[in-house]
Amino acid sequence: LDLHGLPIHTAWNIFNNSIQDAYYQKYKYVIVVTGQGAIMKEFPTWVTNHPHTKKCDSTSRNPGSFKVILK
Repeated sequence: LDLHGLPIHTAWNIFNNSIQDAYYQKYKYVIVVTGQGAIMKEFPTWVTNHPHTKKCDSTSRNPGSFKVILK
């Protein structure tokens, strides 16, 4: 899921909808690219507040991407 370069509110809506879809499709995780700007700073809060996510970890390849573990 690539959110890099999107306005924060748009990215937040896409994130919420995509995570919900992935959860109902029984995905175990989703890789999310935030870039290294404002979205990256807020992203851990988005994950914490979403009802279908467990946690997120920064990926080793790119500091602006995360592996989001779903419930």
